[in-house]
Amino acid sequence: MKKTILLFVALMSFFVVPSLALATDLPRVMIVGEDVDKDTIPRDSRVFKRVLNSISNELINRGFDVRDETALTHQTHAQGRIRRNDAELIQIAKDAGIDVLTIFSIYPNVKSNANSVRVTARVEGRLLSVNDGARMGNFESEPQQYQLVPSPYSRNDVLEAVGKLSKIIGADVGAVLGDRLDQYHPDGGSSDGGSGGVSSSGRLLEWTLIFDGFNDDDMLDIEDYIVIYTGYDSHRPKSNALNTSSHHEYWYKSSIDSAHLKRNMVRMLRKMNMKGRVYISGNELKIVKQHSVRQRTKKSNNDW
Repeated sequence: MKKTILLFVALMSFFVVPSLALATDLPRVMIVGEDVDKDTIPRDSRVFKRVLNSISNELINRGFDVRDETALTHQTHAQGRIRRNDAELIQIAKDAGIDVLTIFSIYPNVKSNANSVRVTARVEGRLLSVNDGARMGNFESEPQQYQLVPSPYSRNDVLEAVGKLSKIIGADVGAVLGDRLDQYHPDGGSSDGGSGGVSSSGRLLEWTLIFDGFNDDDMLDIEDYIVIYTGYDSHRPKSNALNTSSHHEYWYKSSIDSAHLKRNMVRMLRKMNMKGRVYISGNELKIVKQHSVRQRTKKSNNDW
């Protein structure tokens, strides 16, 4: 009976939401160049900057939250570095609080024959979810257009030719990226067509939920709550964690946004008459239970 009442209260708490339509988290996107391969155009080239700007504009026009690397890191990271590898790019994205990293490389392509020399370029790369390491898709683009260059030609001639194609290349890549991101983060604020409620139609994310100081009985009640949260898909104990009778870690798949998840956890503690601190960082949410301090006092012996 107690369990039935608890579930009823939980359902009323988590499904009765304000009439204001709340959208799922819009990902913070950062576009970076991977130029560790010496055959690629380095990021300090004006051609590279034109392509990056063109990709950025296409994503901004589609409503995505695109962040500038220099603006976010100029006070904390070395600037102007070229030939950076994946590990460095991913660490920068984590430091800057980025959700989706767009990594691309530009390869000039020179085609020559006895008659002429033609230059085009191929852009390839991928989308990476920074917090959970999930690959969100690869992309590659090579325009059919080309530019003629003099023969014999220099590297500067090749760069100039690619520069003339950069706007076309960037717009094409940006369109491909926009389509891919739209699949993970569809437009539209709510799951009920805009009439109110909280959206659950966003991309499924794998959260790490950590509960410190909760015993096994507490966890039974907590699991009754987390399975009814908006956007819930599945959960299971984290296999590579040390789970004990007072420390529990779960992988939790849901499309719920971070702010809504934290609010639900705070509300859950209140409903369970418990006190705790809730921390959230990236795709990790941690709850630390606050225990009351038991005061031991010395009994007085009035008979003596």
